[in-house]
Amino acid sequence: MTTRQVGTEYEELAVTYLNEHGLTCIDRNFRLDNGEVDLICRDGEYFVFVEVKYRRNRYFADILEQLTAAQLQRVRFAARVWLLQQDISENSAACRFDVVAITGEPFQIEWLKDAF
Repeated sequence: MTTRQVGTEYEELAVTYLNEHGLTCIDRNFRLDNGEVDLICRDGEYFVFVEVKYRRNRYFADILEQLTAAQLQRVRFAARVWLLQQDISENSAACRFDVVAITGEPFQIEWLKDAF
């Protein structure tokens, strides 16, 4: 299985988990040359831009440590472009950036709302 296939599998788990908690996924894998958003969801009035991370071991802190400032900046940039393409003002839209961390086999899911 390729890295992309593994990523897609765990993004599916994240979508299912978020749907069960009241969010609606409206877009996936929004990519630019210099940024990407794994999942874009709605949570009430909020547009939620979600970074999905998976690791086989259960060391949750390791996942968070792998989120670099540069990566978070690329996610924010991609989110701005997505909003512009949808003709949504980033200044008036309610937005949130979440992380869904999936660890272990069998997996555990940790959802960090407003993570960055």
